[in-house]
Parts: sequence; C-alpha cells; structure tokens
Amino acid sequence: MKTQRRQLLGWGAGLLAAGSTLTGGSVFAAPTAANDKLVWRERALIGFGTTLWLRAAHANADPLELALNDAVKAIRGVEADMSLFNPDSAVCRLNRDGVLHQPSAQLLSVLALARHVSERSQGAFDVTVQPLWNIWSQAQAADGLPEHKLLQRQLKLVNWRALEVKTDTVRLNNKGMGVSLNGIAQGYAADLVRSVLQSHGVMHALIDTGETAVLGHAPGDKPWRFGVESAAANAKQPVVTADGRAMATSSDAHTAFTPDHVHHHIFDPHTGDSPRYWSTATVIAPSCALADALTKVFFMCPPSMVQRTARAWGVDVVLQDKNGKWLSTLSGGLG
Repeated sequence: MKTQRRQLLGWGAGLLAAGSTLTGGSVFAAPTAANDKLVWRERALIGFGTTLWLRAAHANADPLELALNDAVKAIRGVEADMSLFNPDSAVCRLNRDGVLHQPSAQLLSVLALARHVSERSQGAFDVTVQPLWNIWSQAQAADGLPEHKLLQRQLKLVNWRALEVKTDTVRLNNKGMGVSLNGIAQGYAADLVRSVLQSHGVMHALIDTGETAVLGHAPGDKPWRFGVESAAANAKQPVVTADGRAMATSSDAHTAFTPDHVHHHIFDPHTGDSPRYWSTATVIAPSCALADALTKVFFMCPPSMVQRTARAWGVDVVLQDKNGKWLSTLSGGLG
C-alpha cells in the first residue's frame, strides 16, 4: 500500500509546491517567467489511497480544462479496475470470487506487463503477493510477526504462474490466492494520463499519480527536476533532472511492519519477507508502469548485480542502502 507522496517534485532550484496556491479545488500556478505564454492549470485529487497531482499547460485554457477532466476520468477508470481501496474494483472482485469475467482491455494490458516482468525477473516481481500483505498486516495489528508456519502457508499461494489470464476471463487457480496491482497500477495510470493529455494537444505536463511522468518543460521553460526520496533522516536528497522518461520510487518507509523498517510492504516473493539490501529504489524508464514494477525487482537486487540488471532492462536506477548511501547508474550522476 502507498500512503504518502513519495517524491518532491520541482523545477529549477525550487520545489514545485512552493509556486502554487490552492483555490476552490483547483491549483493555479503562481506567475512564472514573462516569456512563458502558456496557461498552466493543476488538479489535486485523492486516488489509490494517496494524493495525486496533475499540472499541465496549453496555449488556451478551455482545451486544457477539458484535457485535465479527461485525465481525471482516466485515473478513475484505472481505480475501478485495479484499486484495492475500492471493494467493487475488478481486482477486488477477482480476489473475492477467484474469477473475473470480461476483464477490461487495460486490466489485461497491465496483467500482460506484470507477467512479462515476472518471467524476466524470475519471479522477483509477482502481483500475487496479496496473501503476504494479509498475514503481515494481521501480525502487525497484534504487535508481532507472522508465525513461521503461517507465513510458509501463505507463501505457497504466491505464484504468478497460477494467475490465468485470457481475453474473456482472469482466474486464480489456487484457492486463497490474491492479486495486488499496487506495484504497477499507479505507473500505468501515469502513462495513461500522459497519453490522454497528449491527445488534447498538451505538450508540457507533470503527472504525479504516486509515480511520475512528464511532458515537455516546467513553467519558465525550465526542466522538470525531482528530489529523490531519502529513507534516512540525515541523508542528502539527490536531485534528478528529467530527460523525458518516467520515474517510480518504492521505499521501506511507506508502510513498515516494524519500527526498524526491516519488515515492510515490499515482499520478496521467494521468502515471504522483505529484502534487506535497500531502503529506497527509484527506476527511470520510458514507461512509468515498467518503472513501477521494476522498483520491486531492484529491491531484490544485490549491489553487485545492479549495473548488469539496469543494462538488461534498459533503465537507470537510483538506490539508497540501509546506511543511507546512494548508488546510481545515471551517466551524469546525481545533483
């Protein structure tokens, strides 16, 4: 689960939030550079259990408002399919009934990408980890850790190969299985919103659906810049300048089951517990959905394999270890 915003989003040397004010449910940009003739508008909304934020520009206000309206509708459509916060969503009905008839095209697309990442990563990413979330959250509520036997029993239900996906049916082939798309749906939503905005002629946008995609430039004709979340209180926060690719972050600080963050919501599908290499993993990739899924793959990745794995996937990563030290594959380094 994702319960807070995971990146500080900015342009130039400042933070994005510093240049905006909230007015009647829409966020309107503060004045920008005089040579920026674009109209900027924002939308803030609650989705996927967190705060989402869209900021976009167009030469004219009316088509921009229509574009943002359609972007919000697209997000709500993804939630209707993939959100665990909506008990009537398609994925919740699948988990409840064990079968889902007539799945939407977008759900099939996400499940196809999930299967691809699972296969290539040898199961390091697996959308059938929901039984692990159930047992760990129950143990946390009882101020303890899961019993070993119960954890092993739940672990047997984690098997991406037992998730049967056909054009007319999605089926959980083992009783007690459950699917969570929290590790990919927000990235998919960012990709979808990006396409929706482009279809309306929007050339400049910041899309924060919990994961981040961008178009063009920020206000003032400046590049979009991102402060990568640090899990360590005293660690320097690196800044990444956007190059048109999307960015997704997973962190052990978001939902921890123990105060020391050793046990948290990112599960190793092979052990049922949390991996111990990293505190945060940020992936920069052409697709936000892919970046989102790969943050979990890199959480399982030992330091010696990071460079090779990043090259194999054609992505860049920024990782922070448990001691607060940063590792990056970006050619220009970190700001």
